[in-house]
Amino acid sequence: MIFQDLTRATGLGFCVSQLPAFVFVMLYYPEPHATVYTTKITNATAMDIAVSSDEYGLAVLFLGASAMGVVVSLMTTQLQDAGLVDNMTEYSDELAAQVYGWSAALWAVLLLGRLATVLMLCAPADLYFVLLVVLAQAYAVQLMCAPRSHGKRADTVAIIMYMFVVGVVYVELHSRHGLRLVFWTAQIMADVLLMVGHTYDVQANTETVANCRVFYCCFVTGLLLLLYIA
Repeated sequence: MIFQDLTRATGLGFCVSQLPAFVFVMLYYPEPHATVYTTKITNATAMDIAVSSDEYGLAVLFLGASAMGVVVSLMTTQLQDAGLVDNMTEYSDELAAQVYGWSAALWAVLLLGRLATVLMLCAPADLYFVLLVVLAQAYAVQLMCAPRSHGKRADTVAIIMYMFVVGVVYVELHSRHGLRLVFWTAQIMADVLLMVGHTYDVQANTETVANCRVFYCCFVTGLLLLLYIA
């Protein structure tokens, strides 16, 4: 128990401290950019296709994910002080509805971090492809991490959806981006650990859920910090 509390406290401290570290890195390293394009058929008969593209800076996405990691950390501390983070408290539908802001902050970390990563790795990237990958992965993880209520198990659908999207991205990236692909793989591993932490027990307790979420935020924000520099 003492070790778990110490580990969680260390993770909470890292989640808070990584934000000023991110700001420092942003001041001294150039902002990463990504080119996003869309296609439109202008003449269906002749199959003329118009391609429009724009370049966007990704600093806002990185900073947003970092800031939401701080929010997750602070909300975890508040829930712990309120006695809601405990190994005897079941992570149920009722409790999930009560702490919906906590979950929303976690999904914001996942969405912003994944969006920044996919844009960097797949650039120039099709806008709709990026949105499909990010939203499908986030939705699959959310399904897997939902409380294990009776009659509410969409694990098979979530796993198939998640693996399909991962496979599509690996096909897209198999011949380029080298070392940066490691960051994508590491994020996949973090997703798997998060899902396992929520589903390993038939009914997870809030202490296990909190530990998984704090670790996930620490791991992902740390990866994003390295990716920003890379």
